Amino acid sequence: MNCFLKTKMMIILLCVFVLLGLMSCNSLPDTLGTEVLHIENQKIESLVRKHEQASYTLVFENGSRNCIQRWETLFKQLPDNVNIFAYNRPGYCKSSSAKSMRTSDNIVNELRHTLQQQEVKPPYILIGHSLGGLYMQHFARQYPNEVKGLVLVDAVYPGLLKKPEEFPWYAKLGMTTFMSGDMKEELYLAHTSGATIDSLPAIDHMPIVRLFNYPKRAIEDGTAVSVDMGMVNKDETLIEKIKAMYPRAKTVVADSSHQMQETSPELVVQAIQDVMQAKEPLQ
Repeated sequence: MNCFLKTKMMIILLCVFVLLGLMSCNSLPDTLGTEVLHIENQKIESLVRKHEQASYTLVFENGSRNCIQRWETLFKQLPDNVNIFAYNRPGYCKSSSAKSMRTSDNIVNELRHTLQQQEVKPPYILIGHSLGGLYMQHFARQYPNEVKGLVLVDAVYPGLLKKPEEFPWYAKLGMTTFMSGDMKEELYLAHTSGATIDSLPAIDHMPIVRLFNYPKRAIEDGTAVSVDMGMVNKDETLIEKIKAMYPRAKTVVADSSHQMQETSPELVVQAIQDVMQAKEPLQ
């Protein structure tokens, strides 16, 4: 590819990144039942639904740039006899800016502290989308005695995002221009967080469902657009390692979109129900 075509492609990708950056959840109406909690001089926007006879609490963690509203379609399809906790972590929507570095360790411990403050008790079924899936893997590994199971919705895995010094210039420009400092820091620290997660004990004893998006129709009709902005590590050895993670998990590949909780909510609901009903790993 000559220099002109390469530069033109980078400009097109940057425009896509700009568009995604402008598609903020702040422009969407609030999900019914959300409220802003005040926890130790910090605001945390959350949604808490409790059922007296619930056996489990479903805990939702958003992907990068996403807020509670992304789960709204799915919430309507969940069974009534569960507790639900969804929130916007610091730096997102109506929640306060973060007071600590955006490592997975800090994010998980802040979430756990919020759950304790709101008396939302385990056992938890953790549901994480995209970058939120990375954080939920950390939670499950660090506090396995509090976790019933894990649902990973087109998740980020340890090592999948490159070291920040390997990010291309156009990705750094897009993040600086269209992301808050907290969101940008999450991406810059994702590789470090992944290394931390790799160092924690395995969780093959618990039920896990892994959902992967493979947009077959979009690829076939030529409308699929890659927006990883050069930040994703596509090393074949790493990809094989990710495929081999959680060998006893159930894996579901769907022709959907990255926002699977919106385009294929029934698959996520089924995954949650599979984990709820499982008495041992699913494979």
